[in-house]
Amino acid sequence: MTRGSKSLATELSNLDQMHVDVAIVGAGINGASTAQHLSAAGFRVLLVDQGDFANGATSRSSRLLHCGLRHLATGTDFWQSLKRPDRLIKSMKTVRDDMLARDEIVRTIPDRVKPINFCVPIYSDDQYSPWQMDAAFAALRLTSPTGVPLDYHRYSPQSQNDVPVAPWLRDPSKLRGVAVFREYLFDWPERIALDAIFDAQRMGAIVRNYTQVVGLKQQKGDARWHLTLQPTHQSGSASFCVTADIVLNLAGAWVDELIHKTGSNAAPKCTGIKGIHIALRLPDEFTDWGVFTYNSLGEPLYCLPFRGIHYVGLTRTPFAGDITGVTASDQEIDWMIAETNRCLPKLAVSRDDILYSWAGVNPLTSDPENPLGSREIKVHDHTSDGLPSFLTLTGGPIMTHRRVARRLVAKVKSRLPASNTAQCPDYQSVRSITDQDSNVCVSTEEIERCARDEMPSSLTDLLMRRLGLGWEPDQGIEQARSVAEVAAPILGWSDAQVETELRSYQRHLASVRRR
Repeated sequence: MTRGSKSLATELSNLDQMHVDVAIVGAGINGASTAQHLSAAGFRVLLVDQGDFANGATSRSSRLLHCGLRHLATGTDFWQSLKRPDRLIKSMKTVRDDMLARDEIVRTIPDRVKPINFCVPIYSDDQYSPWQMDAAFAALRLTSPTGVPLDYHRYSPQSQNDVPVAPWLRDPSKLRGVAVFREYLFDWPERIALDAIFDAQRMGAIVRNYTQVVGLKQQKGDARWHLTLQPTHQSGSASFCVTADIVLNLAGAWVDELIHKTGSNAAPKCTGIKGIHIALRLPDEFTDWGVFTYNSLGEPLYCLPFRGIHYVGLTRTPFAGDITGVTASDQEIDWMIAETNRCLPKLAVSRDDILYSWAGVNPLTSDPENPLGSREIKVHDHTSDGLPSFLTLTGGPIMTHRRVARRLVAKVKSRLPASNTAQCPDYQSVRSITDQDSNVCVSTEEIERCARDEMPSSLTDLLMRRLGLGWEPDQGIEQARSVAEVAAPILGWSDAQVETELRSYQRHLASVRRR
């Protein structure tokens, strides 16, 4: 049998009436990193997630280790941006955070990122001129003068054919140049989150996936928070109570839902923005090359190389539906195909070229002046809402997860002494892979280790997040049966259950990764 309701309920019963220093709700990359850093600082931590670890926005992003250019090149007129110095200052702070995060990630876990050549076409009808692009990269460099190089170079119209993807760009007669710089992609953020989670566990943290907070309150005369926990999708099962001195609400797009479980009617803190991507194969000229340009709405469009294929995104639309089952609709896929063909017309992409799609909801910070939210990374202290020792994070992207974690550790330290001795976090990955012709090969030992030590509840958990095979061109279908059969003895799956898991994975791909 899988690690199902019975075993999970047993795990939760072991926590009943336990007290921790800090309870973290949400095990995406920010919750994972915060659990790791708090545990290292000596705090007793509980980390729970209503789904699998890193299965929200962490696993559904563009996977870019942004240098911060997008915060300067927003698609709006350069001179208009100068009329709002407050926003410009915020943008520059965000740029600096991105650049410093980029430096740290590339230097400490180089095996988890892949360098790419990123080109930005500059058109005569763009909002930005070539000199403004030069100025933007000079500003980026000033935010981190000794950091990881950007290797920026702008090719003139006479030399732009030195860029392999230039002949594929739209409107060659309007090209005033092509800017090229070095960017990095995460491979893959779910693994970084999992490594942080299990390093936190090594240092004493209690971590539980598929565990829902069904109750959250403070009792009269008791400053502690009382969290009622229950296995997800098991509403009839027993619930268990854990107390914590501080609650960190890092539930991503679900943060407002968790706030409301306290009984508070606080104003929304998060604006959920839906984005989709499509994956496809591109000509050989695109190998290790990406494109950063603008779609017909004046918003960024990325074309990114990943494991022998490319993916293109993204859309940005407000989303208020069921986040759990968010998928790319036919209309969105068609729009993304049309925008790809607008920016790279010679590709002539059709539905038949789509390998798979994915969709996610980005938990941005609510901003009354912007219906699409703000990218400001904000920690909300809910004391004024009548919720002392309750903090909510909004707007924390993948690349700044360690800086966010340290910021939250500082806030916890200012309120509470640590229970245990400080330790050193280990940022190195425990996951070993070999890459042969862009096909990830996973050893039997690695499958066994993930099944035994990393709390998967299904074959989908293994393939999508622990082994990363779901991101291959075939989405791991070729290796799915062998993975299931190796994991079966450890997870207690019968032959019939193996078949059930295989069918379930196929259904997952058909619904969540639809073409």
